[in-house]
Amino acid sequence: MANITQRFVNKLYEMQDAQFPDSVMNKAQECFVDYVSVAIGGCNIYIDRNKKYIEKNNLNGKCHIFGLEITTDLHTAVFINAFNAHVLELDDSHRVAMTHLGAPIFSALIGVAEIYECTLMQIMKAAIVGYEAAIRLANTIQPSHKKRGFHVTGTCCTVGCAMGIASMLNYSEDEMRNVFSASVTSAAGLLAVISGNSEQKPYNCANAAIAGVNAALYGKYFIGAIDILGDSRGFFHAMTDEVHEERLFDDGYAILSIYQKLYAACRHCHAPMEAMLKIRGEFCWNDVEKIEVKVYDIAINGHDHTEIASISSAKQSIPYGVVAACIFGDCGQNSFTEEKIRDERIHELIKKVVVVEDPKLTELVPGKRVAIVDVILKDGTEISQRVDYAKGEPENPITQNEWEEKFYGLLQSVGIKANNAQSFYQLLHMGEGMLISKIFTIV
Repeated sequence: MANITQRFVNKLYEMQDAQFPDSVMNKAQECFVDYVSVAIGGCNIYIDRNKKYIEKNNLNGKCHIFGLEITTDLHTAVFINAFNAHVLELDDSHRVAMTHLGAPIFSALIGVAEIYECTLMQIMKAAIVGYEAAIRLANTIQPSHKKRGFHVTGTCCTVGCAMGIASMLNYSEDEMRNVFSASVTSAAGLLAVISGNSEQKPYNCANAAIAGVNAALYGKYFIGAIDILGDSRGFFHAMTDEVHEERLFDDGYAILSIYQKLYAACRHCHAPMEAMLKIRGEFCWNDVEKIEVKVYDIAINGHDHTEIASISSAKQSIPYGVVAACIFGDCGQNSFTEEKIRDERIHELIKKVVVVEDPKLTELVPGKRVAIVDVILKDGTEISQRVDYAKGEPENPITQNEWEEKFYGLLQSVGIKANNAQSFYQLLHMGEGMLISKIFTIV
């Protein structure tokens, strides 16, 4: 009888020739367009460092980086695109898996597709396989994996990137099994990297992309472990205290449960921020005595800090997100700048925020990530708001206007003119048969 690794790889292999439903293809397209916008939007954050790195190390090649006029080698392009696509904290993710998918998977696929001259349609189909591999694997080990301190974007998305590439390049089942083994043993990433003023959270995302490329392009030539998942020294034993094997083989398509983000912060901050946005008009911020944010257990560790050391620190802080929503009435990238995190009103109000676990909300995870924000005013008035599904979840989807506002806003934030942005948007939706390299001709 086939072991669990063999059965899962077989499931992914059979997807290569699947006729995906229109809803699944449309979701992949949606994720792709979202990825492109956040990769371009994030390109200017560390543009000088990236240029210096490429030039200093003489990293020449024909692969493109969104937002940079110079080209570079495959590995550098994949790494920097994935890093940039995650730096704004606006890239897509999955509620149960708790992993960011588009930033690493599309970065890896696009880089390899440039080398192998693949079409946009090939990338879409490969992305579905990559998303399925990463989400299903993450679902199987969460939430214990996160509680152990692992960053699942770094671990499970390494596998997603590798299996997506293997599918795009039409590997045999034996080759896919080798690639799977290589990618699983490459999986890495710690949540400690979000602490303090660290800027390296996107590094886990970028490392997943590049490790996935290596596993796909090199690992296929070497026989892999018999059961890299279920072995006594394998992935499940090392990475989690509780394995939900049935989640590997769920019916349907996991990609349909992806959420997109409108707020430029960690997803654990979104429901609290949205709750505050709903009630901020009912009081004045300087009349606040206390703000209590009730959340589920895994939202607290690493996200309850009130000392904001950097923009990265602000993006991981529930208290900062809540007070930014209260004071600025906005949770987009403009509320996460050096100027905004130094605002005296932020420093005054954030001291009044406390984040606590509500056991009843913890019981709802992973089906829901609920937040309740209670505002107590100086005169004793209490105002409360609950959010069950933050904006962007399948149960609370982004509207078409919000989609376009996000896309055009991110492109224009880096100086792309409105006409070019519109042409680019249309190209991304209509060019399924084109070579992927064409998308860089406009941006």
